[in-house]
Amino acid sequence: MEMEHRSDNRNRPAAERNGSQSADRALAVLDLLGDAGQELGVREIARELALAPSIVQRMIKTLSDRGYVERGPGGQKYRVGYRAFQVGRSYLADSDLHAASLPELRTMAERDQINAYLGVLRGGSIVYLEALQSKGPIAITSTPGSSAPLHSTAFGKALLAELPDAEIAGALGPEPFQRLTPKTKTTLREFMQEVEEIRRSGYAISDEENIEGVFAVGAVIRDTSGQAVASISGAVPRHQLQSEGIHNLCRIVADAGQRISRRLGASPAMLRTPRAVPQST
Repeated sequence: MEMEHRSDNRNRPAAERNGSQSADRALAVLDLLGDAGQELGVREIARELALAPSIVQRMIKTLSDRGYVERGPGGQKYRVGYRAFQVGRSYLADSDLHAASLPELRTMAERDQINAYLGVLRGGSIVYLEALQSKGPIAITSTPGSSAPLHSTAFGKALLAELPDAEIAGALGPEPFQRLTPKTKTTLREFMQEVEEIRRSGYAISDEENIEGVFAVGAVIRDTSGQAVASISGAVPRHQLQSEGIHNLCRIVADAGQRISRRLGASPAMLRTPRAVPQST
């Protein structure tokens, strides 16, 4: 890998090569801190990225000086800083998708008491753009910028079902898929059987497949061309749902996805009328 990197850049000035490499390493540090879910020390970062601690220390100092990394309360480890948060939030502030979706997510969380999420498909995962906590008993642990598996989440399934079958297999990767709960589908065959139902109904269901005790429904958001560009989901405690509650949750989420799509310019002809959820679900 290192030899290939030098070969690809052999005709570029040394300063440019070093600058590009430094930027790549700095971004790798931010990625690692963002994905870790905990504070990390210099030696831990160096070990994870296979870099010398002295190199990591210099990068940490630069990132810290600019506000992209900050020391944790203990003073010995680091976490993502306020500037990284500001940059991330500016993406949402400039996004028509976020502006169109937020009112619906707030209604779901505040009026309907449903935990509400907005996500996009990126790099084989579903990435959260927004997560709103209802006043119900489920605590939301997912934050904007974090990611979740496609095969176990309702809004991940909804987006996968928009892809051709061959692309679904490629997006999910090798079997068996990660088992997060006893109900998680881990084979392509059983997942594709569910995809057919998602395409017929217009929404996806995760029945304790991502988190035990949580039932979620997901629906896609379409843009002016009719393409699925994102998805939303609503999650509630499984134990409080009977058939009527499941039906209502599916209707609320699917209808919210259609209203967001219309705000983004999707015509009624592009939007599928959701089917009633089977009573056996």
